[in-house]
Amino acid sequence: MFMLYEALLYLAFVLAFPWFLVTGFLRGKYLTNFGPRLGFYRGAPMRHDLWLHAVSVGEVLAARPIVERIMKARPETSVIVTTTTISGQTLARSLFPDATLTYFPFDFSFAVSRFLRQFSPSAFANMETEIWPNVSRLTGQRGIRMLLANGRISDRSLRHYRPFRMLLSRVFSYYSVILARDPVDRDRFIAIGAPAERVEVSGNVKFDLGPQSRPLEIREELDALIAGRKVFVAGSTVEGEDEMLLAALPALIADLHAFVVLAPRKPERFELVAGLLAASPIRFVRRSEIGDYATKGRTFDLLLLDSIGELASIYQLAAAAFVGGSLVQTGGHNPIEPAAAGVPVCFGPYMTNFREIAATFLAKDAAVEVEDIPALSRFVRRMLTDEKANAEMSQRARETVERNRGAADHTAKRILEMLP
Repeated sequence: MFMLYEALLYLAFVLAFPWFLVTGFLRGKYLTNFGPRLGFYRGAPMRHDLWLHAVSVGEVLAARPIVERIMKARPETSVIVTTTTISGQTLARSLFPDATLTYFPFDFSFAVSRFLRQFSPSAFANMETEIWPNVSRLTGQRGIRMLLANGRISDRSLRHYRPFRMLLSRVFSYYSVILARDPVDRDRFIAIGAPAERVEVSGNVKFDLGPQSRPLEIREELDALIAGRKVFVAGSTVEGEDEMLLAALPALIADLHAFVVLAPRKPERFELVAGLLAASPIRFVRRSEIGDYATKGRTFDLLLLDSIGELASIYQLAAAAFVGGSLVQTGGHNPIEPAAAGVPVCFGPYMTNFREIAATFLAKDAAVEVEDIPALSRFVRRMLTDEKANAEMSQRARETVERNRGAADHTAKRILEMLP
C-alpha cells in the first residue's frame, strides 16, 4: 500500500515539476527551499528532543503558546521546527529564535529518511492535520513517539479522506495521541481510520494565543498616519474579497473619517492588490514603504500590509475588523486574534475551516456573520459610530476567548510526556 502511494507520489511530482519550476522563477517560491525539502542539509547531524511541524503562518502562531509552556516546564528541551511555506519559515525564525529551523521534507522515503538521520528527533508533534504517509511510517518505525495537535477535519477533507480509510488507518496507527479540537473532529478522525482510544478532545490551541505582545516595529509611523482616526482592519483577505472591499472602502473612509488597514493573506497578492489600489481613488501607502512616506508629511487613508507576522499586532489598533477568506468559498480564517485583542469582529458565511470557532463566537454574540459587502459596511459603520455597541461586543469577544483557553496547557502536557 505504501509502495503504491510512493509510486503515485513520484508520478505526481514529475507531472507537476514544470509548474514548480515556472512558479519558482516567477514568484520566488519553491526554489529557495527545494534542497532541504529533498533532504539535503548543511552542517553535521544533530539530535533533538522534539520535532514540531507547523505548515504555515497560522500553525506557527498556534504552536507558540505550546512551545512556551514546554520550555517553561523543561528549559533544556531542544526543538526543531519545520514549516512548508516560506512565510511560515519567516515567522518561525522570529518566534522561535533558539530552535533549529528548516523546511518539512517532501514525502519521499529517501527525503524523510535523510531528515530523520540529520536531526534525530525523539518525539514528533504535528500541528493541525498534515497527514503524510511516509513521514508517519518512517518516523514511527524509528520508535519516535508521535502526536497530532489541534487536529481538525473539515467538511471537504472528510469527503476526500474517506476513500483512503485503509491507508489512513495504517498512518494513524503510528500516532500515540491525536488531539482533536472538538467532539465533531474526534468523530471524524475515527471515521477515517484513527484508533478511537487514541483520539482525545483537547479544545482549540488558537484560543490560547491571547493578544499579540510583540512590539510593532512601525508603531510610531503608523500612529502618525492614523492621526487619531478610528481604524478598520480587513485581515487575511483573498482573491475576490479585495476587489469587493475596494468598491466599498472609499465611502467608509469619507463618511466615517476612518483609517483602513488591508492585509492580503498571501504574499503573492501584495503586488496585485497594490495595483488595484493604485487604480482606485484611495490614498494608500504600503507597509514596506511607510518609512519613506511618513517622514514627508503626506496624508494616507489606507495601509497595505505587505508583510508577514504583523497582522496580530495591528489588530490591537482596530475599532472593527473583518476576517477574510469568508465572503468567498475558501473556508475562512481565524477570528480569535482580533477577538483576543477586544476588537469587534465580523466574517462572511463561508467559515467551514473554522466552523467550531465561528459557532462559539456567534453563540455568545461575540462576532457577527455578514452575508455580503453591504452587510459588512453596516457592521463597520455601527462599530465606528456606536461606542456603547462597540464596547459591549469588545467585552463579549474577550470573555469568549478567555472561557475557551486551556488547550495549549493540555497539548504541552501530552508532548512533555513523550519526551525522554
